[in-house]
Amino acid sequence: MAGTHGAALERYAPLIRDWDAFVRAATEPRPTCLVANANRIGAEALAGLLDAEACPVEPVQWTHGALRVPPHARPGGWWPAQAGLYQIQEEASLLPAHLLAPKPGERVLDMCAAPGGKAAQLAMALGSSGTVLANDKDSRRLAAVRDKMKRLGLVNLTACVHDAGDFPLAAGMFDRVLVDAPCSAEGTKARSGAGYRASDTTFRHWVNGQQRALLRRAIKLTRPGGRIVYATCSFAPEENEAVVEAVLHELPGEVYPVQVNVGSLPADPGVPVWNDHAFDQEVVENAARLWPHRSGTGGFFAIALERPANAAVHAPDPAAVEPAAPGTPTDRAAVLDPLTHRFGLDAEALAGLKLWEAGDHVHATAADHHPPARPRPTASGVPFTRTGARWPKPTTAAALMLGDAASRNVVALDRAQVDAYQARRAIQPRPEQLAACDGRGHVLLHFRGVSLGVGFLHPGDDDAPATIESQFPRAWMTQPG
Repeated sequence: MAGTHGAALERYAPLIRDWDAFVRAATEPRPTCLVANANRIGAEALAGLLDAEACPVEPVQWTHGALRVPPHARPGGWWPAQAGLYQIQEEASLLPAHLLAPKPGERVLDMCAAPGGKAAQLAMALGSSGTVLANDKDSRRLAAVRDKMKRLGLVNLTACVHDAGDFPLAAGMFDRVLVDAPCSAEGTKARSGAGYRASDTTFRHWVNGQQRALLRRAIKLTRPGGRIVYATCSFAPEENEAVVEAVLHELPGEVYPVQVNVGSLPADPGVPVWNDHAFDQEVVENAARLWPHRSGTGGFFAIALERPANAAVHAPDPAAVEPAAPGTPTDRAAVLDPLTHRFGLDAEALAGLKLWEAGDHVHATAADHHPPARPRPTASGVPFTRTGARWPKPTTAAALMLGDAASRNVVALDRAQVDAYQARRAIQPRPEQLAACDGRGHVLLHFRGVSLGVGFLHPGDDDAPATIESQFPRAWMTQPG
């Protein structure tokens, strides 16, 4: 296999000193990373929780909030993943959000977001505030984004569908824009060879045009003083340095490269010369390239670009943009009072949410979340509760967001009961586990102080023991790792 890929990548041999190590590293399994859901748990606390589960992790030193797990691990099947405590990403894919460095309350656009890992990372970095717009031109691929919104409680994220190269300026300016551009994917698909089949001259010429269009549009959508990150998982200079250099020359004075500290990450600068063409020195010096044999990650290219404070304005101020309405504003008291009474929730914990009725659910978004009406959102925030439900019941997404603060009708499970819940099997609680419960109805399920989701308590009687019916979402079921 290594020989096949080595032949496919021979064009890069002049750029790499240890060729055999490069080919070997490009085809070997790489460690997976977990990004802690900072809205619910910090990386250090997550590491302690996983250590208690005999799940080995180590901190990623060069960026905040990430843990590394061994290549053989299957963290998607660990119970904290199903509880929304982290999301899974390859280490190289953490780089764009690190360079973008969004701040709470900002307005952020991920132009090519599916399957949504980087958009979710950005939304978590904003701390349940602000606006992250996850756009993709393929509506089918956005299903994974919507799943992350629910599991991670991303009330500040909206998904939409549009050709990013022609993304409407009417959406308004953004503080930060990520261009995770479509590419030949040579750096991340080495083991399957999928990326290399696309790595021919015709494809590189076509995709270079797409990438330049994306970066040009990103610049027009970014406010003066704002930041853009352009990234690919390709080794090809035609898709990286050449794209950035060309756009800088096309739009002089509109944007300039900046250096961002990546700490201990073994990142190299950009390629200085390719096919007898010397690239712009500013692009070369400020780019970050990850070569697998040096970084221990997949291959990647990323560069941060900033707009001057006096740059031209191409899009309207967000305050002047027509906002999207995810539904019909609903009566907060009618929705929240039954839940706060049933579960002993602090009303203050709910103050940062806006509630919208759409279809058969009430949905929740962050109070300061203001997505544009155009392009039309396909999903915003998280489903919070069903309309007209007989029993007060938060959705699983709402339970994961808020259940840690509940004080009534909460059941602390043991480890075997956690497995039963996530397999949608009935749980037989011990009497002492029902001490905080006041009868038939929905209960919030916890383990080690972490909210897992929702069950329905049947209290039982002299003839039958109490049982809790698991209401773990069928779509989230997976095999234990």
